[in-house]
Amino acid sequence: MNLNREWFFVLEIIIIFLTLDLWTKEWAEKNLNAPRSLFGSKIQLVYVRNYGIAFNRLSGKKNLILIINLFLFIYLGYLLYTDISNYLAYSLILAGGLGNFTGRLQKGYVIDFIYFNLKGWPIFNIADFEVLLGIAIVMIKEIVG
Repeated sequence: MNLNREWFFVLEIIIIFLTLDLWTKEWAEKNLNAPRSLFGSKIQLVYVRNYGIAFNRLSGKKNLILIINLFLFIYLGYLLYTDISNYLAYSLILAGGLGNFTGRLQKGYVIDFIYFNLKGWPIFNIADFEVLLGIAIVMIKEIVG
């Protein structure tokens, strides 16, 4: 695949998945005033404001989280530049990171709303799944070769 085409796909993936994430968070904020159950209560949609990062770590440390995010974006940009063959994975991670970064920057928190009814599990959002999927793709490519 030629380099210009890959960069076009990078931008396209980021725009599509960032838009999906921001739209679903807006929907959750406007429509989830009470929890909703899906698949016989195996999944619940519940609106939560998350002031931290993964598993609510660093809660209330918005500026530190934003600085960490900026360094991660720079690193992901470097990875994209040096390893464009992993553009799908890095683009998904960037889209998810940008989605959560946008919420933190604008509101001071991230909107989470997808809860798998398992004890001890956190509440997720679409951006979290994008990041996890991107990481999974990188790991699989590393293992498989």
